[in-house]
Amino acid sequence: MISSEKLNIVKNKEIIKKELKIGLICPTNKYGKSATSSIYYPMGILLVGSLIKDTMPNWEVKIYDGELSNQSYLEQEVKNFDILGLSANTNNYPNCLELALKAKESGVKKAIIGGPHATAIPKKILKNRDYIDATIVYDGEKAFLEYLIKFSESGEDFSGIKNLFWKDNGGEIKENETELPTLPPRLNDMNFSLMDFKPYWQQHKEEFPKMSSRMIEIFTHVGCTWRTESGGCKFCDIPYPVNNYVPPGRFWRDVNEAKNKLKIGSIKDYGDCITGNPERLKALIKARPKNLEDMELSCYARSKEITPEVADMLKELNVKYVYIGFDSGSNPMLRSMRQGYRVDHNYKATDLLSKRGVNITGSLIIGVEGETEETIAETEKFAENISKYKNITQLYCSVLNVFPGAPYGKKMLETHPELENDDTWDVIETQKLWVKEFCKVSHEDIIKKAKDINKFNPSDRQRYFGIPK
Repeated sequence: MISSEKLNIVKNKEIIKKELKIGLICPTNKYGKSATSSIYYPMGILLVGSLIKDTMPNWEVKIYDGELSNQSYLEQEVKNFDILGLSANTNNYPNCLELALKAKESGVKKAIIGGPHATAIPKKILKNRDYIDATIVYDGEKAFLEYLIKFSESGEDFSGIKNLFWKDNGGEIKENETELPTLPPRLNDMNFSLMDFKPYWQQHKEEFPKMSSRMIEIFTHVGCTWRTESGGCKFCDIPYPVNNYVPPGRFWRDVNEAKNKLKIGSIKDYGDCITGNPERLKALIKARPKNLEDMELSCYARSKEITPEVADMLKELNVKYVYIGFDSGSNPMLRSMRQGYRVDHNYKATDLLSKRGVNITGSLIIGVEGETEETIAETEKFAENISKYKNITQLYCSVLNVFPGAPYGKKMLETHPELENDDTWDVIETQKLWVKEFCKVSHEDIIKKAKDINKFNPSDRQRYFGIPK
Protein backbone atom coordinates (compact mmCIF):
# COMPACT_ATOMS: atom_id res chain seq x y z
CA MET A 1 0.00 0.00 0.00
CA ILE A 2 1.31 3.49 -0.89
CA SER A 3 0.58 6.38 1.45
CA SER A 4 -1.52 9.26 0.12
CA GLU A 5 1.59 11.49 0.11
CA LYS A 6 3.22 9.19 -2.45
CA LEU A 7 0.25 8.48 -4.72
CA ASN A 8 0.66 11.74 -6.63
CA ILE A 9 3.92 10.38 -8.08
CA VAL A 10 2.05 8.02 -10.37
CA LYS A 11 -1.31 9.77 -10.70
CA ASN A 12 -2.34 10.02 -14.34
CA LYS A 13 0.52 7.71 -15.38
CA GLU A 14 -0.42 5.01 -17.89
CA ILE A 15 0.25 1.44 -16.83
CA ILE A 16 3.47 0.47 -18.56
CA LYS A 17 3.42 -2.97 -20.13
CA LYS A 18 7.16 -3.39 -20.46
CA GLU A 19 8.51 -5.49 -17.62
CA LEU A 20 11.70 -4.57 -15.79
CA LYS A 21 13.96 -6.49 -13.44
CA ILE A 22 15.31 -4.24 -10.71
CA GLY A 23 17.97 -5.11 -8.16
CA LEU A 24 18.48 -2.95 -5.06
CA ILE A 25 21.59 -3.50 -2.95
CA CYS A 26 23.06 -2.02 0.20
CA PRO A 27 26.59 -3.49 0.23
CA THR A 28 28.62 -4.16 3.35
CA ASN A 29 31.38 -1.84 4.56
CA LYS A 30 34.84 -2.09 3.09
CA TYR A 31 36.47 -1.74 6.51
CA GLY A 32 35.24 -3.38 9.70
CA LYS A 33 31.66 -4.04 10.72
CA SER A 34 29.03 -1.72 12.09
CA ALA A 35 27.56 -2.18 15.55
CA THR A 36 24.22 -3.13 14.01
CA SER A 37 25.55 -5.54 11.40
CA SER A 38 22.85 -8.06 10.40
CA ILE A 39 20.52 -6.80 13.17
CA TYR A 40 18.71 -4.07 11.23
CA TYR A 41 17.51 -4.46 7.66
CA PRO A 42 18.25 -1.78 5.01
CA MET A 43 15.10 0.31 5.31
CA GLY A 44 16.24 2.83 2.67
CA ILE A 45 16.22 0.38 -0.22
CA LEU A 46 13.11 -1.30 1.18
CA LEU A 47 11.29 2.04 0.82
CA VAL A 48 12.58 2.42 -2.74
CA GLY A 49 11.63 -1.13 -3.67
CA SER A 50 8.22 -0.86 -2.03
CA LEU A 51 7.18 2.16 -4.05
CA ILE A 52 8.30 0.46 -7.25
CA LYS A 53 6.53 -2.82 -6.51
CA ASP A 54 3.33 -1.23 -5.24
CA THR A 55 3.18 1.01 -8.31
CA MET A 56 4.28 -1.50 -10.94
CA PRO A 57 3.41 -4.97 -9.59
CA ASN A 58 4.43 -6.65 -12.86
CA TRP A 59 8.03 -5.49 -12.38
CA GLU A 60 10.46 -7.77 -10.57
CA VAL A 61 12.10 -6.18 -7.52
CA LYS A 62 14.79 -7.88 -5.44
CA ILE A 63 16.48 -6.46 -2.36
CA TYR A 64 19.91 -7.53 -1.10
CA ASP A 65 21.67 -6.73 2.15
CA GLY A 66 25.46 -6.93 1.92
CA GLU A 67 25.60 -7.71 5.64
CA LEU A 68 23.91 -11.05 4.87
CA SER A 69 25.21 -11.75 1.34
CA ASN A 70 28.92 -11.60 0.58
CA GLN A 71 30.36 -9.47 -2.20
CA SER A 72 31.19 -12.35 -4.56
CA TYR A 73 27.60 -13.61 -4.41
CA LEU A 74 26.28 -10.12 -5.12
CA GLU A 75 28.65 -9.77 -8.09
CA GLN A 76 26.95 -12.78 -9.64
CA GLU A 77 23.43 -11.61 -8.79
CA VAL A 78 23.78 -8.15 -10.37
CA LYS A 79 24.03 -9.75 -13.82
CA ASN A 80 20.35 -10.71 -13.68
CA PHE A 81 18.79 -7.24 -13.76
CA ASP A 82 17.88 -4.48 -16.17
CA ILE A 83 18.43 -1.74 -13.59
CA LEU A 84 20.72 -1.75 -10.55
CA GLY A 85 20.21 0.60 -7.61
CA LEU A 86 22.89 0.93 -4.93
CA SER A 87 22.78 2.58 -1.51
CA ALA A 88 26.14 4.15 -0.73
CA ASN A 89 27.73 5.45 2.43
CA THR A 90 31.39 6.44 2.43
CA ASN A 91 32.54 3.12 3.88
CA ASN A 92 30.65 0.83 1.49
CA TYR A 93 31.10 3.02 -1.61
CA PRO A 94 34.07 1.02 -3.01
CA ASN A 95 31.90 -2.11 -2.91
CA CYS A 96 29.13 -0.19 -4.68
CA LEU A 97 31.53 0.66 -7.50
CA GLU A 98 32.64 -2.95 -7.90
CA LEU A 99 29.04 -4.11 -8.19
CA ALA A 100 28.11 -1.36 -10.63
CA LEU A 101 31.09 -2.15 -12.86
CA LYS A 102 30.30 -5.88 -12.87
CA ALA A 103 26.68 -5.10 -13.67
CA LYS A 104 27.42 -2.83 -16.63
CA GLU A 105 30.01 -5.25 -18.01
CA SER A 106 27.36 -7.99 -17.98
CA GLY A 107 24.80 -5.90 -19.87
CA VAL A 108 22.78 -4.22 -17.13
CA LYS A 109 21.28 -1.15 -18.77
CA LYS A 110 21.47 1.40 -15.95
CA ALA A 111 23.36 1.68 -12.66
CA ILE A 112 22.18 4.32 -10.18
CA ILE A 113 23.71 5.24 -6.81
CA GLY A 114 21.96 6.97 -3.93
CA GLY A 115 22.55 7.33 -0.19
CA PRO A 116 24.56 9.79 1.93
CA HIS A 117 27.78 9.45 -0.08
CA ALA A 118 26.00 10.15 -3.36
CA THR A 119 24.14 13.03 -1.72
CA ALA A 120 27.44 14.66 -0.78
CA ILE A 121 29.20 14.39 -4.17
CA PRO A 122 26.68 13.46 -6.91
CA LYS A 123 28.38 15.21 -9.85
CA LYS A 124 31.84 14.02 -8.85
CA ILE A 125 30.70 10.39 -9.00
CA LEU A 126 29.24 10.84 -12.48
CA LYS A 127 32.35 12.65 -13.68
CA ASN A 128 34.74 9.97 -12.44
CA ARG A 129 32.71 6.82 -13.17
CA ASP A 130 31.54 6.30 -16.73
CA TYR A 131 29.64 3.16 -15.69
CA ILE A 132 27.37 5.09 -13.30
CA ASP A 133 24.39 6.51 -15.18
CA ALA A 134 22.74 8.59 -12.46
CA THR A 135 23.01 9.63 -8.85
CA ILE A 136 20.15 10.46 -6.51
CA VAL A 137 20.45 12.84 -3.57
CA TYR A 138 18.45 12.90 -0.32
CA ASP A 139 15.34 10.66 -0.26
CA GLY A 140 15.37 8.51 -3.36
CA GLU A 141 12.02 6.72 -3.67
CA LYS A 142 10.26 9.20 -5.94
CA ALA A 143 13.28 9.97 -8.08
CA PHE A 144 14.13 6.31 -8.64
CA LEU A 145 10.56 5.39 -9.62
CA GLU A 146 10.24 8.32 -12.02
CA TYR A 147 13.61 7.42 -13.56
CA LEU A 148 12.39 3.85 -14.15
CA ILE A 149 9.13 5.03 -15.68
CA LYS A 150 10.90 7.34 -18.12
CA PHE A 151 13.42 4.64 -18.97
CA SER A 152 10.69 2.04 -19.57
CA GLU A 153 9.03 4.44 -22.00
CA SER A 154 12.28 4.22 -24.02
CA GLY A 155 13.12 7.74 -23.05
CA GLU A 156 16.58 9.11 -22.36
CA ASP A 157 15.46 12.52 -21.16
CA PHE A 158 15.32 12.49 -17.37
CA SER A 159 14.89 16.20 -16.83
CA GLY A 160 12.24 17.26 -14.35
CA ILE A 161 12.95 14.46 -11.88
CA LYS A 162 13.81 16.16 -8.61
CA ASN A 163 16.97 15.11 -6.77
CA LEU A 164 18.40 13.40 -9.86
CA PHE A 165 21.81 13.94 -11.46
CA TRP A 166 22.21 12.12 -14.77
CA LYS A 167 24.08 11.82 -18.05
CA ASP A 168 22.52 12.53 -21.42
CA ASN A 169 23.32 10.55 -24.59
CA GLY A 170 26.41 12.67 -25.16
CA GLY A 171 27.73 12.02 -21.67
CA GLU A 172 27.02 15.53 -20.40
CA ILE A 173 26.14 15.66 -16.72
CA LYS A 174 22.72 17.16 -16.03
CA GLU A 175 21.66 18.51 -12.65
CA ASN A 176 17.95 18.63 -11.83
CA GLU A 177 16.26 20.64 -9.13
CA THR A 178 16.88 19.34 -5.60
CA GLU A 179 14.33 19.08 -2.85
CA LEU A 180 15.40 18.71 0.79
CA PRO A 181 13.72 15.89 2.71
CA THR A 182 11.17 16.91 5.32
CA LEU A 183 8.71 14.04 5.80
CA PRO A 184 9.40 10.92 7.88
CA PRO A 185 8.92 7.60 6.09
CA ARG A 186 5.79 5.72 7.12
CA LEU A 187 5.34 2.04 7.84
CA ASN A 188 2.57 1.75 5.30
CA ASP A 189 5.05 2.92 2.65
CA MET A 190 6.83 -0.42 3.10
CA ASN A 191 5.96 -3.60 1.24
CA PHE A 192 6.99 -6.17 3.84
CA SER A 193 6.77 -9.04 1.34
CA LEU A 194 10.03 -7.82 -0.21
CA MET A 195 12.02 -8.56 2.94
CA ASP A 196 12.76 -11.76 4.86
CA PHE A 197 12.85 -10.60 8.47
CA LYS A 198 13.77 -13.92 10.07
CA PRO A 199 17.59 -13.54 10.03
CA TYR A 200 17.31 -10.02 11.46
CA TRP A 201 14.92 -11.11 14.17
CA GLN A 202 17.29 -13.88 15.21
CA GLN A 203 20.24 -11.49 15.52
CA HIS A 204 18.08 -8.87 17.23
CA LYS A 205 17.04 -11.34 19.92
CA GLU A 206 20.66 -12.27 20.61
CA GLU A 207 21.80 -8.68 20.99
CA PHE A 208 18.67 -7.25 22.63
CA PRO A 209 17.32 -10.09 24.79
CA LYS A 210 14.99 -7.81 26.76
CA MET A 211 12.99 -7.03 23.61
CA SER A 212 10.75 -9.09 21.40
CA SER A 213 12.68 -10.56 18.50
CA ARG A 214 9.89 -9.63 16.09
CA MET A 215 10.99 -6.07 15.39
CA ILE A 216 10.45 -3.54 12.63
CA GLU A 217 12.11 -0.18 11.97
CA ILE A 218 10.15 3.05 12.07
CA PHE A 219 10.48 6.85 12.36
CA THR A 220 8.71 8.92 14.99
CA HIS A 221 10.32 11.96 13.37
CA VAL A 222 13.14 13.16 11.16
CA GLY A 223 15.71 15.83 11.90
CA CYS A 224 17.87 16.62 14.91
CA THR A 225 17.18 19.55 17.23
CA TRP A 226 20.89 19.96 17.88
CA ARG A 227 21.53 20.32 14.15
CA THR A 228 18.82 22.95 13.73
CA GLU A 229 20.02 24.87 16.80
CA SER A 230 23.79 24.78 16.30
CA GLY A 231 24.66 23.15 12.99
CA GLY A 232 25.04 19.72 14.54
CA CYS A 233 27.99 17.49 15.33
CA LYS A 234 30.96 18.10 13.08
CA PHE A 235 31.25 14.47 11.93
CA CYS A 236 27.57 14.10 10.98
CA ASP A 237 26.27 14.16 7.40
CA ILE A 238 22.56 13.63 8.09
CA PRO A 239 20.72 15.88 5.58
CA TYR A 240 17.37 16.66 7.22
CA PRO A 241 17.20 20.46 7.65
CA VAL A 242 14.18 20.59 9.97
CA ASN A 243 12.44 18.56 12.65
CA ASN A 244 9.22 16.98 11.48
CA TYR A 245 7.21 14.57 13.61
CA VAL A 246 4.66 11.98 12.56
CA PRO A 247 1.31 12.91 14.14
CA PRO A 248 1.08 10.65 17.23
CA GLY A 249 -2.29 9.15 16.34
CA ARG A 250 -1.15 8.25 12.84
CA PHE A 251 2.10 6.83 14.20
CA TRP A 252 0.28 4.39 16.49
CA ARG A 253 -2.18 3.42 13.74
CA ASP A 254 0.80 2.48 11.56
CA VAL A 255 2.33 0.47 14.41
CA ASN A 256 -0.96 -1.32 15.03
CA GLU A 257 -1.26 -2.21 11.36
CA ALA A 258 2.27 -3.65 11.37
CA LYS A 259 1.50 -5.56 14.56
CA ASN A 260 -1.51 -7.17 12.93
CA LYS A 261 0.41 -8.04 9.75
CA LEU A 262 3.71 -9.27 11.22
CA LYS A 263 2.87 -10.00 14.87
CA ILE A 264 5.64 -7.65 15.96
CA GLY A 265 6.38 -6.97 19.61
CA SER A 266 8.99 -4.24 19.30
CA ILE A 267 9.99 -1.29 17.14
CA LYS A 268 13.27 0.48 16.45
CA ASP A 269 12.82 4.24 16.11
CA TYR A 270 15.36 5.66 13.66
CA GLY A 271 14.41 9.26 14.41
CA ASP A 272 17.47 11.20 15.54
CA CYS A 273 17.16 11.65 19.31
CA ILE A 274 13.59 11.25 20.48
CA THR A 275 14.58 13.27 23.56
CA GLY A 276 15.02 16.48 21.58
CA ASN A 277 11.39 17.55 22.00
CA PRO A 278 9.85 16.52 25.37
CA GLU A 279 6.43 17.89 24.38
CA ARG A 280 6.31 15.55 21.41
CA LEU A 281 7.36 12.71 23.68
CA LYS A 282 4.43 13.50 25.98
CA ALA A 283 2.06 13.58 23.03
CA LEU A 284 3.31 10.21 21.85
CA ILE A 285 2.60 8.66 25.25
CA LYS A 286 -0.82 10.31 25.52
CA ALA A 287 -1.90 9.09 22.09
CA ARG A 288 -0.81 5.48 22.59
CA PRO A 289 -3.81 3.13 22.59
CA LYS A 290 -4.30 0.55 25.33
CA ASN A 291 -3.59 -2.42 23.07
CA LEU A 292 -0.10 -1.05 22.28
CA GLU A 293 1.03 -0.26 25.81
CA ASP A 294 3.17 -3.39 25.82
CA MET A 295 4.90 -2.49 22.51
CA GLU A 296 8.64 -2.30 23.22
CA LEU A 297 10.87 0.42 21.78
CA SER A 298 14.51 1.18 21.17
CA CYS A 299 15.51 4.72 20.18
CA TYR A 300 18.23 7.38 20.03
CA ALA A 301 18.82 10.03 22.70
CA ARG A 302 21.24 12.80 23.65
CA SER A 303 22.62 12.53 27.17
CA LYS A 304 22.11 16.23 27.99
CA GLU A 305 18.43 15.95 27.10
CA ILE A 306 17.79 13.08 29.52
CA THR A 307 16.36 14.84 32.58
CA PRO A 308 14.51 12.93 35.33
CA GLU A 309 11.23 13.86 33.62
CA VAL A 310 12.43 12.63 30.21
CA ALA A 311 13.82 9.44 31.76
CA ASP A 312 10.41 8.80 33.31
CA MET A 313 8.74 9.29 29.93
CA LEU A 314 11.13 6.86 28.25
CA LYS A 315 10.27 4.30 30.91
CA GLU A 316 6.54 4.96 30.45
CA LEU A 317 6.90 4.64 26.69
CA ASN A 318 8.29 1.14 27.29
CA VAL A 319 11.73 1.95 25.92
CA LYS A 320 13.99 -1.01 26.61
CA TYR A 321 17.21 0.21 24.94
CA VAL A 322 18.49 3.70 24.21
CA TYR A 323 21.33 4.42 21.81
CA ILE A 324 23.49 7.26 23.18
CA GLY A 325 26.52 8.73 21.47
CA PHE A 326 28.81 9.26 24.45
CA ASP A 327 31.47 10.05 21.84
CA SER A 328 34.31 10.93 24.21
CA GLY A 329 35.45 10.87 27.81
CA SER A 330 37.23 14.17 27.27
CA ASN A 331 35.40 17.49 27.51
CA PRO A 332 37.83 19.26 25.13
CA MET A 333 37.13 16.57 22.50
CA LEU A 334 33.36 16.90 22.99
CA ARG A 335 33.74 20.64 22.38
CA SER A 336 35.91 19.93 19.36
CA MET A 337 33.14 17.79 17.89
CA ARG A 338 30.54 20.47 18.74
CA GLN A 339 28.50 18.02 20.78
CA GLY A 340 26.86 20.48 23.16
CA TYR A 341 27.22 18.27 26.23
CA ARG A 342 29.89 17.27 28.74
CA VAL A 343 31.19 14.01 30.16
CA ASP A 344 29.14 14.52 33.33
CA HIS A 345 25.98 14.58 31.21
CA ASN A 346 26.87 11.09 29.98
CA TYR A 347 27.25 9.80 33.54
CA LYS A 348 24.04 11.48 34.73
CA ALA A 349 22.02 10.09 31.81
CA THR A 350 23.37 6.61 32.42
CA ASP A 351 22.51 6.82 36.10
CA LEU A 352 18.98 8.12 35.46
CA LEU A 353 18.24 5.35 32.97
CA SER A 354 19.87 2.72 35.16
CA LYS A 355 17.47 3.54 38.00
CA ARG A 356 14.55 3.04 35.63
CA GLY A 357 15.78 -0.20 34.09
CA VAL A 358 16.44 1.28 30.64
CA ASN A 359 19.45 -0.24 28.89
CA ILE A 360 22.01 1.70 26.88
CA THR A 361 23.97 1.05 23.71
CA GLY A 362 26.82 3.55 23.89
CA SER A 363 29.34 4.65 21.29
CA LEU A 364 32.69 6.42 21.42
CA ILE A 365 34.84 8.06 18.77
CA ILE A 366 38.57 8.77 18.86
CA GLY A 367 40.73 10.56 16.31
CA VAL A 368 38.81 13.83 16.31
CA GLU A 369 40.37 17.24 15.82
CA GLY A 370 42.92 17.94 18.58
CA GLU A 371 43.09 14.36 19.87
CA THR A 372 46.11 13.63 22.08
CA GLU A 373 47.39 10.72 24.14
CA GLU A 374 45.90 12.43 27.20
CA THR A 375 42.41 12.85 25.71
CA ILE A 376 42.39 9.23 24.48
CA ALA A 377 43.40 8.12 27.98
CA GLU A 378 40.41 10.08 29.35
CA THR A 379 38.10 8.29 26.91
CA GLU A 380 39.59 4.92 27.81
CA LYS A 381 39.05 5.63 31.51
CA PHE A 382 35.50 6.75 30.80
CA ALA A 383 34.84 3.50 28.92
CA GLU A 384 36.16 1.50 31.86
CA ASN A 385 33.97 3.40 34.33
CA ILE A 386 30.76 3.58 32.31
CA SER A 387 30.91 -0.12 31.40
CA LYS A 388 30.50 -0.94 35.12
CA TYR A 389 26.88 0.24 34.98
CA LYS A 390 24.65 -2.80 34.59
CA ASN A 391 22.45 -1.06 32.04
CA ILE A 392 25.38 -0.52 29.63
CA THR A 393 24.79 -3.58 27.49
CA GLN A 394 26.82 -2.49 24.45
CA LEU A 395 29.73 -0.05 24.18
CA TYR A 396 31.51 0.47 20.88
CA CYS A 397 34.51 2.59 19.97
CA SER A 398 35.28 3.61 16.40
CA VAL A 399 37.89 5.78 14.75
CA LEU A 400 36.56 9.00 13.22
CA ASN A 401 35.45 8.61 9.62
CA VAL A 402 35.63 11.83 7.67
CA PHE A 403 32.60 12.04 5.40
CA PRO A 404 32.58 14.44 2.43
CA GLY A 405 29.14 15.76 3.38
CA ALA A 406 30.02 16.55 7.02
CA PRO A 407 31.59 19.74 8.46
CA TYR A 408 34.79 17.77 9.14
CA GLY A 409 34.78 16.80 5.45
CA LYS A 410 34.71 20.43 4.40
CA LYS A 411 37.58 21.16 6.79
CA MET A 412 39.51 18.28 5.28
CA LEU A 413 39.21 19.83 1.83
CA GLU A 414 40.80 23.04 3.10
CA THR A 415 44.03 21.22 3.91
CA HIS A 416 43.84 18.49 1.24
CA PRO A 417 42.28 20.09 -1.85
CA GLU A 418 43.36 17.08 -3.93
CA LEU A 419 40.34 15.29 -2.44
CA GLU A 420 38.12 17.70 -4.37
CA ASN A 421 38.46 15.43 -7.42
CA ASP A 422 38.27 12.15 -5.47
CA ASP A 423 34.89 10.42 -5.29
CA THR A 424 36.13 7.51 -3.17
CA TRP A 425 37.37 9.08 0.07
CA ASP A 426 38.81 5.71 1.13
CA VAL A 427 38.02 5.53 4.85
CA ILE A 428 41.43 4.39 6.09
CA GLU A 429 43.49 6.56 3.76
CA THR A 430 41.38 9.60 4.63
CA GLN A 431 41.73 8.77 8.32
CA LYS A 432 45.49 8.76 7.94
CA LEU A 433 45.47 12.17 6.27
CA TRP A 434 43.13 13.56 8.92
CA VAL A 435 45.11 12.20 11.87
CA LYS A 436 48.38 13.50 10.47
CA GLU A 437 46.90 16.97 10.02
CA PHE A 438 44.63 17.35 13.05
CA CYS A 439 45.71 14.90 15.77
CA LYS A 440 48.77 14.68 17.99
CA VAL A 441 48.78 10.88 17.99
CA SER A 442 49.75 8.53 15.17
CA HIS A 443 47.10 6.73 13.17
CA GLU A 444 48.62 3.40 14.19
CA ASP A 445 48.29 4.27 17.88
CA ILE A 446 44.70 5.49 17.42
CA ILE A 447 43.70 2.20 15.78
CA LYS A 448 45.32 0.28 18.60
CA LYS A 449 43.64 2.35 21.31
CA ALA A 450 40.22 1.98 19.64
CA LYS A 451 40.63 -1.79 19.81
CA ASP A 452 41.75 -1.54 23.44
CA ILE A 453 38.69 0.56 24.33
CA ASN A 454 36.42 -1.94 22.58
CA LYS A 455 37.55 -4.54 25.11
CA PHE A 456 35.30 -2.81 27.65
CA ASN A 457 32.26 -3.67 25.52
CA PRO A 458 30.00 -5.92 27.63
CA SER A 459 28.51 -7.47 24.50
CA ASP A 460 29.93 -10.59 22.86
CA ARG A 461 29.31 -8.95 19.48
CA GLN A 462 32.55 -7.08 18.96
CA ARG A 463 32.23 -4.47 16.21
CA TYR A 464 34.97 -2.33 14.76
CA PHE A 465 33.34 0.22 12.50
CA GLY A 466 35.85 1.86 10.18
CA ILE A 467 38.76 -0.13 11.60
CA PRO A 468 40.75 -2.48 9.33
CA LYS A 469 40.87 -6.09 10.36
